[in-house]
Amino acid sequence: MTWNDLNSTTASLDFISSNPVVYHCHHFNLFLDQTVDDFYDPERGTRIRTAMARSACETLLQSLYRSLEKQHTHLLPPKRIELAQNLFKDFGHGRLFIYGDEEGGKVEGEYLHYGFAWREKYGRQVERRHPADAFAGGFAAAALQTAYEAKHPYAAKETDCIATGATKCKFELTKTERSEVDIHIPDVTTMEPFLTSFSPMAGAEEERIRQIEAGLRGFLAGVRGDQRGLVEAFGVFVTRHSANYYNGISYRMLADLTRTAPFLKESAEELLRESGHVCVFNTFGGILYSPEWEANFGRIEGGLNEVVSSCMAIARALGFGHWTIAELSENHLVVRAFTEYESPFCLANDWAPRSGNCYFLQGAALAIMRLYDAIDWQEKPALDQRLYLKLFKSEHPWKVTQTKSLANGDPYSEVIVSR
Repeated sequence: MTWNDLNSTTASLDFISSNPVVYHCHHFNLFLDQTVDDFYDPERGTRIRTAMARSACETLLQSLYRSLEKQHTHLLPPKRIELAQNLFKDFGHGRLFIYGDEEGGKVEGEYLHYGFAWREKYGRQVERRHPADAFAGGFAAAALQTAYEAKHPYAAKETDCIATGATKCKFELTKTERSEVDIHIPDVTTMEPFLTSFSPMAGAEEERIRQIEAGLRGFLAGVRGDQRGLVEAFGVFVTRHSANYYNGISYRMLADLTRTAPFLKESAEELLRESGHVCVFNTFGGILYSPEWEANFGRIEGGLNEVVSSCMAIARALGFGHWTIAELSENHLVVRAFTEYESPFCLANDWAPRSGNCYFLQGAALAIMRLYDAIDWQEKPALDQRLYLKLFKSEHPWKVTQTKSLANGDPYSEVIVSR
């Protein structure tokens, strides 16, 4: 059995055994987790992120085992745990070693993506006091629960973390009550209304976008974690990740703020948009800078149509959805997404927003125009923190609004970026 047997791609959305997955880099992952911790506190933020990871990964692993059983492959608990550990490694999250049974257990982690990447990015400047690997803990808890088909979930507590100075990451798994995170996990069936009626209008540069998407997907098809369980590519650490985890922590945070501290909601929304800036600057920029891009598609020159269409192709290849260019000029960009990974989650959970909800899409679209507008592609400046702050944290002329949403019954999600 290979992961390709359980992979599917529909309308530039990717699924593992019917569960939506996307590629994101460590800059995005760390930024989003930090945003959640900042609006709660590190302890509560870690609990919520761990529980969200457990919920999302429980659904993913259960559906994976059901898919295997349909192929007449029934796995006993040790084999299920082995399979989960291999999935975690292949997706670039590091290496997990899960020891336990129905009563609970212990976990050791090596090169865990969040802790390792945090140490690499911030460890020389900042002392961290709380563990970084909530996703790994939630995944391990889900792996133990689904392996033994336990009736109760497990709480995961990270007792040692390399981001806080330990030599190895360690977790304890103990029985707990149902999760404090109550969400519905969307799968491919949730997206069927979009997918069965999928008939996008052709946007600008469509043929070029399709060709580049196909080439990038061919490259990504062979990407797996190395011996460390990490994917180091395009100048970043890349993960293949549960879209439900990203959506769950983002919209849960917004729902809690709306109820308890509505005056902070606008700031939280702006930070969720900034996650799109972080992704486009680091991941899209890294791909456009890469030798692989130059070898396959030629050196990027920096023209408006070239930069924007390249970014649309990258978004599609990473599983973000079928993004198209509806309008484009030096001062104006309209992106129409006939599929995207944010709205299906909102439709599945009535407490999530229906309009103006695609914060990642909004932030990414603005950042694409900023990449074109502010980077001298002939000079190829370093994509470092200093340049990021100059592009996105200082005053700039761009604004973004969302005018349509799939979650609101519109035929596509639309965002407009203008000067």
